[in-house]
Amino acid sequence: MQVRKWAAAFANLEALFLISLALYLFTRSVTSDVEELDAVIAEIIFLIAGAAGLFFAGRGILRGKRYGRGPIVMANLIALGVAYYMIDGDRISWGITLGAVAITTAGLAIAAIPHRIGGNGSASL
Repeated sequence: MQVRKWAAAFANLEALFLISLALYLFTRSVTSDVEELDAVIAEIIFLIAGAAGLFFAGRGILRGKRYGRGPIVMANLIALGVAYYMIDGDRISWGITLGAVAITTAGLAIAAIPHRIGGNGSASL
């Protein structure tokens, strides 16, 4: 039960970060000249959708549902790739931080696998 709470907390933290990034991009695009407005709008929509997905996946993990693990693990595998390119692009501290959070969150989501699968305690899928 404790692992599920931590996994949900980290997923919600990532969702909050994505919403914050979307708000930053929105504020930045309103207060400055933007050359590719359609790309910025698409990125903001993508960030909001990703945040909603992580939030609902975290809720699923917290409730003990199996559908929450996959999206959290996949999002953090993508984040690991982003962290690699951040490190490769001389943003070493940001990349290491993102990588550490991604590994922690994905590990917690994987560790939140319920011990009993199925309604009657059997191990059948």
